[in-house]
Amino acid sequence: MIPLNPLAWFLVQRFQACAAANPGAEELGYDGPCASAYGLFGLAGLALLPLTATIVVALFIGITEGRRRLAFACGRRVCAVIVGVCSPPTLLVYALGYGLGRALLAPQALVAHQAGWETAVNAYAALSRGLPPQQVLAGGFVSPEPVYLDTVMGYARYYGMNVTFQPGFTVAFGSPAFVAGAAIGNLVGNSVGRSRAAAMARAQWREHRTTRVIVTAATTWCCVDGRWLRFDHAAVMEYYLEGATCVMTFPDTEPLMLIGPPAAVHAVLFAYLRGGPGWQYQPFLHQLAAAAAHPVTSSGPDGRAAARGPFHR
Repeated sequence: MIPLNPLAWFLVQRFQACAAANPGAEELGYDGPCASAYGLFGLAGLALLPLTATIVVALFIGITEGRRRLAFACGRRVCAVIVGVCSPPTLLVYALGYGLGRALLAPQALVAHQAGWETAVNAYAALSRGLPPQQVLAGGFVSPEPVYLDTVMGYARYYGMNVTFQPGFTVAFGSPAFVAGAAIGNLVGNSVGRSRAAAMARAQWREHRTTRVIVTAATTWCCVDGRWLRFDHAAVMEYYLEGATCVMTFPDTEPLMLIGPPAAVHAVLFAYLRGGPGWQYQPFLHQLAAAAAHPVTSSGPDGRAAARGPFHR
């Protein structure tokens, strides 16, 4: 028998030793000579319930993290050692679930993100070698500038807004308790409405939608509700790249956020088209530069060799 928990194992062994020394004590239960050990034996059974739940959760987490291609125990080796010492079966079940998750197909979103990262790494390496960016055909889009990217991405803008809140007013007639209750209800309603208005007015990302994005030599174009919005690269004050999200800020308009697997490709093209000779050294390209300089080949979600990135560990 494999011990599931050191304490439970000790209590079970104690009861079995007492029952062996006193024949018939097991049938007598609390009335026999092993009453205290019998009670603790019952507690050992209860201790197995949370342990069982922990093992089930460990299996689920292991499968989830393995399928998402995360590092074993998310890289927290000290925590894994502590769990292994306190409850070896829990760590074992997690490891089995993690291996099963790694054997399953990766989620489609992860596959798309990894493909976008690989494309960005290859583009960075090619442009760094002096090759010109590859032009693409943008169907239905007429521009005097060459087009280097035509894709679909998530779109959002960051700004606050003015929200008008009209507090409610209640006139109540009746007993003092009824009037007091109506007044309290009115205060609570006004407080909730005021909080909602403040949340709506707070600066936040708005206008979330999916839009067509086109990158030309000097501009990023976004088709929003049938209208093409122009964001000149020369007007960008700050550029951020975080995972599958890139953000651009401007001096005279709201920040723009583009979301999706092509975000890293957009970052490479933006740096190259806007940055000049030292475009490779932009801070937001550090991860891409490291991946291009020291590629670590491994089996990607589709079975091909892949450069490791933020979506593949």
